[in-house]
Amino acid sequence: MPNVNWHALWLGLKPRMLIFLEKLFWAALIALAALVALNLATSLIRRFFKGRKRDPHKEKTLETLLTSALRYLVYAVAVMLILEQFVDITPIIAGAGVLGLAVGFGAQSLVKDLITGFFIIFEDQFHVGDFVEINGQVSGTVEELGLRLTTIREWSGKKFYIANSEIKTVRNYNREEMRAIVTATFPFEEDPRKIREVLEEVCREAAYELADELIQGPDGPVEPPHVHGVTDIDKSDKGGQFTITALTKPGSLWVVEKTLREKVWQACRDNGIRLAYPARVYLGGRNNEF
Repeated sequence: MPNVNWHALWLGLKPRMLIFLEKLFWAALIALAALVALNLATSLIRRFFKGRKRDPHKEKTLETLLTSALRYLVYAVAVMLILEQFVDITPIIAGAGVLGLAVGFGAQSLVKDLITGFFIIFEDQFHVGDFVEINGQVSGTVEELGLRLTTIREWSGKKFYIANSEIKTVRNYNREEMRAIVTATFPFEEDPRKIREVLEEVCREAAYELADELIQGPDGPVEPPHVHGVTDIDKSDKGGQFTITALTKPGSLWVVEKTLREKVWQACRDNGIRLAYPARVYLGGRNNEF
């Protein structure tokens, strides 16, 4: 067995060992700095949202989103810096750039969904439980609000899954106040003064019965049901149109409008006032509508 010069072997390995230990030291220092930076940034994000008077569910969603994104960013930078201590990361960065470009082209819609979802939450456009109308086509209650998808439950029970990037216009029926607008058209032969008297009586009764559905001020309803006036006499060939308005609580819009329509109908029957409707004249056995 040949003699091994351990001293010479150690002298040969010593520089490499020192270099390796130095790299381990810098890698550990980078990892520690990443943890400190992440904890500091997370604390700042929590402090930022803690002082905001916003919906707690939205605050928690935004806080989680930003913390998660920051965590991935810090981890990615830290891993790349640690790898740089041991290997040349230029080919890795180049390969990641090509791969990222390919994935980016294939995931553009996903990125758009995420960005749009973030701004929907941040701008407080709607919350879970709000009744909304999306793009003038889908209306219902928001059941889930995510960064990629929004789910809407229609009154009929149908559930719609809408990609956030497809949401262009939102009509939210659950904000601080809503204005009920009810219209009724009467034939031109009817007396407008009598109609106004009957409608004003309807408004007085509705203001009493619907007190819990109306927005109240120090002296009663802020805007109780009232006759807004004649809003059409030339766009419809059926007659003149009266409009009744009232300021309601969020979610009470439909109750107020349905009640007002029913009361207007009943009051007109009780007072011998006709509501306008299309008239048909039959001539020579043929159905001609005028």
